Amino acid sequence: MKKRMFLFVLLLFPLVAIGQKPASPADGEPVQVPALNATTRAVLLANRPARFTEAEWLQMMEKDVNRSLYPLRVTRAMLDTLDAKALDGRFQYVLANEAWGQ
Repeated sequence: MKKRMFLFVLLLFPLVAIGQKPASPADGEPVQVPALNATTRAVLLANRPARFTEAEWLQMMEKDVNRSLYPLRVTRAMLDTLDAKALDGRFQYVLANEAWGQ
């Protein structure tokens, strides 16, 4: 019985080790982020501060920390013209007055 148990354990541990994958990417590997759809990109660009270029703003908003620091303002007019179901759930949205952009 001990021989069978030993063989079982001897085969089990390598199989378990092979089945494991790393929980996070290695230090050198880039993290794969899903691409933004057109609706979310339009809301992002509408909320872009003047001090950032378009490329800087989009690159900055790829990070989770910045998504929570900069909630995106959405007006009722935006919701009338854009599909609200297509907005990316990774961002925070705040319903704002119509006059916030003026």
